[in-house]
Amino acid sequence: MRCCDSRTAASRVLAIGAICAALAACSSRPPAPALKPASALNQDCSLVVAAGGERQINCRLAVQLPDTQVDAAHPGSVACSSTSFSVFKQALNLPIWLGYGQKGDDGPLRVRVGGTLGPGTHSAKVGQSAGNDCDATVGPVATLDARLGGRYVALVDQSQRPACVAQSSLVLSSFEQALSVPLSVNIAGVAREMTSDALQKRLDLEVATQVNKYLQPSARPLSDAVVSRNGRCPEGFRTFIGR
Repeated sequence: MRCCDSRTAASRVLAIGAICAALAACSSRPPAPALKPASALNQDCSLVVAAGGERQINCRLAVQLPDTQVDAAHPGSVACSSTSFSVFKQALNLPIWLGYGQKGDDGPLRVRVGGTLGPGTHSAKVGQSAGNDCDATVGPVATLDARLGGRYVALVDQSQRPACVAQSSLVLSSFEQALSVPLSVNIAGVAREMTSDALQKRLDLEVATQVNKYLQPSARPLSDAVVSRNGRCPEGFRTFIGR
């Protein structure tokens, strides 16, 4: 029986370890958000001042999302068409951990609100659109379930009344999605895009709502016009591209 030289074996182990470390370093996938204690969540999403003076929006965002359409033949389109699928009964259940004045960005005209999301869930019903206004479905209706988490940043323009979200970004570092039954068309890609877009808009609205309540506690709730644009500024909204 031939035995290996111990020094050669050790060298091979070190070499394999170095290769694994290099591959890990080259991975571009962001890390999944770390689990945080549910006891740290507020009963609602009000902006509160923590014991250390930090201003935070820490809560479980449990809301319904509006109905929409997805179309694998026309990615990004929400129009009703012969190739669209209707998405309805959308429900979001997501812990959010956001800091007001994140990274010290807190001025009289603009404030940065950002942090981590999840892990949480999104669910919906999906079926082939039917009817003139896609107000019905034909064929099987599937349940769409997703588990997700990530990072979110918003820049809020405090010079406007009401204050509004001028820029925002959402990065999903973890996303697992499944359909209860197969559909006639693969909608996985557009369904993920739809979920991400709906989540970002709902977060923008929540941030705008809570920042305005904090700045002007006696002010009236946001108007229907502001809500319809998801708390975003009426002009010049764009995706945040910083870090």
